[in-house]
Amino acid sequence: MNRFSLSLPGLAACLLLSLVHHSMADFDAPYPPSSLISELKWSPVVKMKGYANGDNWPIAWMHDDSQLTAFCDGKGFSKKDPDLSLGFACVYGDPPEFRAKNIRSDADTPTGWGAEGIKASDMIAVDDVLYMFVRNYKPSDSDDFTNSRLACSTDYGVSWTWADWHFSDTFGCPAFVQFGKDYQGARDEYVYIASQANDSAYGYSPDIVMARVNKGAVMRRSKYTFFGGIENGQAIWSVDIAKRKPIFTDPKGTQRIAITYNAGLGRYILTSSHLTGKKATHTAALGVFEAPEPWGPWSTIYYDDHWSVQDGKDCRTYHHRFPGKWISADGKTMWLLYSGLDCDLYSFCVKKAVLEVVQKQY
Repeated sequence: MNRFSLSLPGLAACLLLSLVHHSMADFDAPYPPSSLISELKWSPVVKMKGYANGDNWPIAWMHDDSQLTAFCDGKGFSKKDPDLSLGFACVYGDPPEFRAKNIRSDADTPTGWGAEGIKASDMIAVDDVLYMFVRNYKPSDSDDFTNSRLACSTDYGVSWTWADWHFSDTFGCPAFVQFGKDYQGARDEYVYIASQANDSAYGYSPDIVMARVNKGAVMRRSKYTFFGGIENGQAIWSVDIAKRKPIFTDPKGTQRIAITYNAGLGRYILTSSHLTGKKATHTAALGVFEAPEPWGPWSTIYYDDHWSVQDGKDCRTYHHRFPGKWISADGKTMWLLYSGLDCDLYSFCVKKAVLEVVQKQY
C-alpha cells in the first residue's frame, strides 16, 4: 500500500499545519496505487515575493527559459495596474527565488468576475509559437459563457490571433499536455489537449476527454481528432467528436485538470480537483495521478479530500499544475502551481512535492 504524506502550509503568509499521513484507501481514490511512486511529500507553500493578485495561472515554458503566465480577475504582479479578467506576465527564475512582471497585451480583458469574462485555461509554447485556450467564451449575446476558444501569438503574448472556431461541446476548460521547454522532447508531432468532459469550467464531470492535432495545424479545427478508446493496445483517434471516450474517470468528479510529462520518470502527471460530498464550485481536494501514456492507464500518487486546510477549515483551491520548468532532471522533485479563494491563497502559490520512487528490480 502506498503512503501518501501531506505537509500543509507552514509559512506565516499562508498556511501553518503539521505533517499528516494518509493512506489512499481513506479517500476512495479512483485508481490503484502507483507501483513506481510510493510516496509524495508536500513542503510548505511558497508565494511570489512582492505583490501577486489573481488566480488560475496557466503557464508556458518559452524557448529562452522564461515562462509566460496569465492571471485572471486580478492585478497580476502590480498594484498600480487595473483589475483584469485576463492579463499576462513573465515569470523568471525558479522557486523559492522567482519574480514576475506584468506585460501589456491586445488580449487584456476588462474584469468580468467569475464566469462573466474570458479566462485563460491553459497556454503552451511550441516551436516559438504561443498557444492559449480561453474558457467562458461567449460567441453571441444569446449564448452562455460555456465555450472555449483558441488563440496564438508569435511575439511573447503581446498580440494574439484568434481562431475562427470554438469548442461548444465537452471541452469547456481545455489544458495542453505539457512537454518541456518550447515543446522540446515531445512524444511525437502532435499537440494533445485534455479537458473535463463538460461545457463549463465551473462544474464537475466524472470524465476527462482528449483531442490531438499536428503541431503545424493547431489553429485548424478540421485537423483535430479525438480519443476514441484503445484497440489492440493502441489509442484510436476519430475526427468525430461524438465518438470521444474518456481517458480518465473519477466518480467524485474532475475539474480544472492539468497534465505534464515528467521526463525524468517517463510518466505523465495529471492533477485534478474533485468533489467532497456536497455541491461546490471549488473544494480543498486534490488528486495526483501518473501514467505511461497521456491516456493512461492511470495510477494514484496522491488523493485527499482535504489537501488544503488551515485552522481545521478547508481552503478552496483550484487549477493545480506542475510546470515543466520546475521538475528536476531526475523527476523526483516537482513544484505545484495553484491558487485559491480562502486562507490568503488568492495569489501565485507554489508548493514543492518530493516523490519517493520505487527502485526497479532487474
